[in-house]
Amino acid sequence: MAKLRNPLEPISTAATNILVVMVTSIVLALLAAPFLNITVLGIGEDSVCVTDTSTSTSVDEGQHTDTYRPAPGATVALDAQPRYCTDDPSALQSVLNTAGYAVPFGFTLGALFLVVRLIRGAERDGLYTTRTAGQLRVLGWWLLAGSVLAALTTSVTETALIASLSRNPDDEVPAFAGLWMWDVPFMAILTGLGILSFARIMRIGSDMREDLAGTV
Repeated sequence: MAKLRNPLEPISTAATNILVVMVTSIVLALLAAPFLNITVLGIGEDSVCVTDTSTSTSVDEGQHTDTYRPAPGATVALDAQPRYCTDDPSALQSVLNTAGYAVPFGFTLGALFLVVRLIRGAERDGLYTTRTAGQLRVLGWWLLAGSVLAALTTSVTETALIASLSRNPDDEVPAFAGLWMWDVPFMAILTGLGILSFARIMRIGSDMREDLAGTV
């Protein structure tokens, strides 16, 4: 009789390998950072840069010297969009820069961990069980809420950095403007909602299975 193939492949192997590579890379980078000139999620960077994606300009820098002005100690490079940099970031600017990297990375890492946990639990307990449905529900909420938090954090940190590195008299944007100027992660939200619906279906199926087992 042919051996039954794992129905959760190839996602099981792929998710596990990606999670192992990501965790190993970040751990090795953190261990090597004190000895090598490398940065991890923005930590240890000597300079901080941010691109103002809300505006666009031409490459003629002389034409925009009065419109796009850097703050004292910062510089601006004009291409398709203005990019502000500083070689002497303040503590707050360094924290904002790190948060802009760390929160989206943490969201992705957490999603992978929950996927691997779900797969391992399903392989052990079965697909249509209350426990598997519960783990699927947790994954759905993580994608739904975590993607929104990551997008908001990215928007707020970028806006706050732009506000601290620029002095644009014609387009003064407060740091908290990122709370409403963020890119909505529609695909992640829809995926989370779909997983929540499927978790509900699995929970109903597991309850029906238990009822049938009890009847028999």
